[in-house]
Amino acid sequence: MANEGYLGKHTIGGERAATSDHQVVLHYLPLSASARTKAIPVGTVLKRVDVTETTGEGEAAVTKVVGVAWEPLLSTDAATVSPAAVVDSPCDPTGESAETSALCVVHGGVKARLLKTGDDKPLTDVQAALLMERGIFAV
Repeated sequence: MANEGYLGKHTIGGERAATSDHQVVLHYLPLSASARTKAIPVGTVLKRVDVTETTGEGEAAVTKVVGVAWEPLLSTDAATVSPAAVVDSPCDPTGESAETSALCVVHGGVKARLLKTGDDKPLTDVQAALLMERGIFAV
């Protein structure tokens, strides 16, 4: 006989980035250490960064990628840095809950008026095009 029971409840209030124009795919994405220094508002576009580890010293030092994390895309990021997700609900890694991940749209439609970079600037045309190529459509 299978065990059945009530596991909990999750509610999200306030405005969200996702739209009903195109079905969205949401994921909790782990934040980089540098992204955990301030609250991340809804609509902030995130980029993927590699988490590296260095072993050895001097010329024998070897750096390897050991994981990935996400952090806000900046308006000053090069055109080669691709946006990867849009924060869908408020995330405060500095608050009482000390969140280490953000609920993000990784595919689907998002509200264009909410999109911004981590330094609170609108997306450039190139960044918006890269976001669309990623499968996140601003409407």
